[in-house]
Amino acid sequence: MKNWRVYGMLIIFALFFTTSCENSDESTDMANSLALPLYESMAMDFSDFTDDSNSGKSIALVYNDKAPNGNWFFSRIVVGVWNSALFTTLAVPVASFKSAFTHSPEDLGDNIWQWTYQVDGFTSEYIARLTGVVTGEEVQWKMYITKMGIGAFEEFLWFSGSSAMDGNSGFWLLNQSAENPEAMLRIDWERTNDEIGNIRYTWVRELDEQENDDMFKDSYLEYGLQDGDYDAYFKAYAYDSNRQDFSDVRIEWNRETFVGRVWAFDYFEDEEWHCWDGNGDDVPCE
Repeated sequence: MKNWRVYGMLIIFALFFTTSCENSDESTDMANSLALPLYESMAMDFSDFTDDSNSGKSIALVYNDKAPNGNWFFSRIVVGVWNSALFTTLAVPVASFKSAFTHSPEDLGDNIWQWTYQVDGFTSEYIARLTGVVTGEEVQWKMYITKMGIGAFEEFLWFSGSSAMDGNSGFWLLNQSAENPEAMLRIDWERTNDEIGNIRYTWVRELDEQENDDMFKDSYLEYGLQDGDYDAYFKAYAYDSNRQDFSDVRIEWNRETFVGRVWAFDYFEDEEWHCWDGNGDDVPCE
């Protein structure tokens, strides 16, 4: 009888251990499939057109008076509008997403995962709560932010989005602020291998700060990779307040040499490409 009891206990233990392993494996698989989208899916690297030293250009080049209307300088201004919107106006939600990569999520059950943490890099204290919900073939993301101290605000949804389960595509929708929690910027992205191969920022805000129609609405900046000597490009379509109309700009460059060119009919008043060399100086296009 004792042997049967021992045998029975071993069977129960074996069943429990097997079930636990299956649950653990399932949990591990889910955690792997729920990996965060690349940080660059929200904040692409603009450094080739800023004063970032990693771009291979010096700050002196950016502010050099010798070519205030230079081809690279003009391209920098076009890209800088979007860089400013992302890292100034929307700095908190972008930083909140970046901080998520340094924290582990909590399994809430029902295919819901949650990251909760304090956001790094600000003097004010921001608390982020990011949720990921697996629904079929995609993950639904929501980022809630709370601010403590001066100018405090209660938790609100600062951005949302979705991504494919394979992590190769998705979108983000960023709201303007706690005071005006309306959609401001939509980001559509696709991954190529281990980097973002295509991303488009579209201005979707309906009204400006004065509650007038936002004339910049539907403007966009698209970044992508391509074959050839110029292996990266920007396509910009944006409202020009001086012209009171939309303008098209196309920028192409080599990510290693920084050699590039720009096409902008409304600025240059011709259909030609305008080139620069690896130092940012204007050169004839070959």
